[in-house]
Amino acid sequence: MSGGWFNARKERLAWIAAGLTTFVLSLIVTFPYDALQLRLISELQRATGLSIRTGDWSVAWPLGVEWRRVSIAPAEGEPVEVGLLRANLQLLPLVGGRLALDLSAQVDETALAPGFGRLTLSSSSWSMQGPWSMTGRLQHVDLSRLFPRYLTRGTLDGNFSYRNTEPGSAAQSRGEGTWTVTATNINIDHIPLGNGRTLSLSFVSLSASLDCRDSLCTINELKGEGDDGSFAGEGTLSLQQPLGTSRLAASVTIVPGLGSVSKAAALGLPPLPVGSSLVLKIVGPLAQPRIAL
Repeated sequence: MSGGWFNARKERLAWIAAGLTTFVLSLIVTFPYDALQLRLISELQRATGLSIRTGDWSVAWPLGVEWRRVSIAPAEGEPVEVGLLRANLQLLPLVGGRLALDLSAQVDETALAPGFGRLTLSSSSWSMQGPWSMTGRLQHVDLSRLFPRYLTRGTLDGNFSYRNTEPGSAAQSRGEGTWTVTATNINIDHIPLGNGRTLSLSFVSLSASLDCRDSLCTINELKGEGDDGSFAGEGTLSLQQPLGTSRLAASVTIVPGLGSVSKAAALGLPPLPVGSSLVLKIVGPLAQPRIAL
């Protein structure tokens, strides 16, 4: 008797599992992916203030979309070209009207070690009008693609997180977060020296960390070293929307090394004594900062 009851229960559970599986598969197959990819691009542009242009798109199973040949441009500044951008949604939060999005990007699909970025975003609503949070990681990102005006070489790695617990949109963020980055083999070009002359500096390594509260980020650490010398800096970043209009105000002290002596001579500049210091001010919008002595 008990064996028959147990078998009947197993049969009912099997039918329930089969029904749920059929429902989920039907939902995935009939899901309006075209509308989804348009909505995702629209929401990303609205939340970040960036202009996003995409090429071909395709379905990323089980519930996602991927775009190829993506151009991401701030309100001011040069666009960043991304080879592959992929967005995946979690089903249960979506059914409940919440947003749980995994976003990943590869700078160059064809490269042997393509730059990679990942962002996980959770929000109580699609419009991000309530509490939301994000965590992300950058790996082997080519800095010359992000800041071509001043950086001709460099590789970036980093981690970041941000949490907003108060009502409000992403453009009116009230929360806190941390950002840490490291970069290697950096070449900073086009540092203005007056009379049409510019200076180029190279560094083997760079590290930086920021603590953000509400819309103000404090640069706690900014340092680097290489053949051209070493540097250390501090400052603030005032976040605004669009993101490219965020205001940077930093002071960087460079201590010249042996490599900078020959560069100064080639520019007809007085030799920079090794071990002395040169202070640069970096101010203005994040998309197009100004560098001055």
